[in-house]
Amino acid sequence: MNLPTRKRTRPKPPVTRGPAFVRQGNEWAIYQHLLDLAPASSPQLAETIGLSKVTISAALNNLERLGLVEQSGVRAGNAGRAPRLYAPRADAGFVVAIDVGAEWIRGALADLTGRVVARMDKRTPARVARLVAQIVELVTTMLDERGIQRDDVLATVLGSPGVFDPEKGRLRLAANLPGWERTDLISSLRDALGADIVIENDINLAALGEQKHGIGRGVDNFVLMWVGTGIGIGIVTDGKLHRGAQGFAGEIAMLPPAPSGADTLPATRHRGLFEAQAAAKAIVAHAHRLGLHVASAEDVFAAAHAGDRRALECVADEAQHLAWALASIVPILDPTLVVLAGGIGRNGTLLLPRIREYLSERLLMPVPDFAISTTGTDGVLLGAIEQGLDHARRRAFERLGY
Repeated sequence: MNLPTRKRTRPKPPVTRGPAFVRQGNEWAIYQHLLDLAPASSPQLAETIGLSKVTISAALNNLERLGLVEQSGVRAGNAGRAPRLYAPRADAGFVVAIDVGAEWIRGALADLTGRVVARMDKRTPARVARLVAQIVELVTTMLDERGIQRDDVLATVLGSPGVFDPEKGRLRLAANLPGWERTDLISSLRDALGADIVIENDINLAALGEQKHGIGRGVDNFVLMWVGTGIGIGIVTDGKLHRGAQGFAGEIAMLPPAPSGADTLPATRHRGLFEAQAAAKAIVAHAHRLGLHVASAEDVFAAAHAGDRRALECVADEAQHLAWALASIVPILDPTLVVLAGGIGRNGTLLLPRIREYLSERLLMPVPDFAISTTGTDGVLLGAIEQGLDHARRRAFERLGY
């Protein structure tokens, strides 16, 4: 028996087209332009966006009524009636940014204009079981100090070593924070700070922070090389952060080591050989082998600045390791600029001359410009704020029924 066949059709999502759709699109566009131009008048916005003054005025009035925009004065100096100036209402929502490192947990609270209204650091606890509680305590303290309700936090972005695996709900390659790869930690963070918390690689966020607030402003193609307790790169191509297919782009800790001294390094599955050779612990271990008794890589660089021969040898060795990695990275990515960041990277004045020399001798192409990060220890937080702002602003609109 042949049953009649019926053509299967896909369910079509509802599409709204009409005055309401156009009005909401206009208001979102006006709000986005106002973020860049504020304070701005209705005529100024009309000229910039290309909409009529009547449309702009109506949209601004509605945005003001909804609490997303506010008047900020009048523009003086013009003949006739002075036009009113408008700006986004900063406290219509907030972004929480968190940077979890091996030694410090750093937090920042920013309003919808990106202005940081609270900032706090806490030591990373020795026991991972205490880590989530420390993060929650830091966020709660910042909110309480500013009298901000948790419901007014529209985005939370956490920067962490490693790569977040969304399928398994856990971090990978986060060996510098022992126990941080446990599957229950992310779920605990979501329970405490909201299910929509964004987990992002800290070096990727540092690259975003450098692009928006640091030496990377206006540079469409650059690499941020972070060297500290761990090592990795953040990649910006055509003005956008490059994460790769699975988020592992830039994880150069997994590279094989530079040829010199490779036989002295233990092979481990969870800690890349290159990181074991070029990150902070390796520098301290090298100094100890030379008879220089120091407690940290920072001490090694301080001794090098003071002219200690053994410390200078350690610095030269570190520069060669970094240059070896860059000799592979630069021909592939062809960046305009390489930015050194992190506790070790910030000592670029000692490292860069040797890195440039190494690359100049080995690359059959122009060597990119080099610079030291100008965002200091706040690079990850600044990047987390930037990533959170777009989400928070959209949520601010969604809360009002858009």
